[in-house]
Amino acid sequence: ELRPYRRRGEISSWAQDPTVIAYLEERLAKYRYVAIGEFHLYGADADLPVPRRMVQLAKQHGLMLHAHSDADAIERLFRQDPAARILWAHAGFESPARVRELLAKHKQLWADLAFRSDHGAGGKVAADWRPVFLEFSDRFMVGTDTFTPERLFYVPEHATWSRAWLADLPPEIAERIAWKNGEALLGGALGKRP
Repeated sequence: ELRPYRRRGEISSWAQDPTVIAYLEERLAKYRYVAIGEFHLYGADADLPVPRRMVQLAKQHGLMLHAHSDADAIERLFRQDPAARILWAHAGFESPARVRELLAKHKQLWADLAFRSDHGAGGKVAADWRPVFLEFSDRFMVGTDTFTPERLFYVPEHATWSRAWLADLPPEIAERIAWKNGEALLGGALGKRP
């Protein structure tokens, strides 16, 4: 993935920084990517010129967008490109009802479950998440959010926890959410690039 900012300190300012466009264009000309992201973008900031151009670049290069965004920004990104493919980081930290609403509306929206724990506890899937996972079993994926080396320490614990709540789902759905959806989405994207 290609982040639209060069340093972590730019997380909150990249959308107003016009130099980001040259950076993205330069990287896209030189390297092969599957997605632009993960990027942090909220609300009306999605309509600023820099994010708008980023959406155009993703479309031009056939790339997915990996958006750490609220539901409002996701809606705005799809208004810019209704055919966009968007992986919604952390399912936006939105409620299951809101996530379901957006998944129903946007067929090219997937959601990762990284760095959130409200969907499972004690080896059980949360009651409000279960129907959403069952209805959209091809659109969710487990994630780890290991953006710093320090987070790698927690991967085994997270894997154990994820296996526990996934075991509460029908096996074929658990497999999809655990790894098959990610492989289909990202593996397929890799295979399509020149």
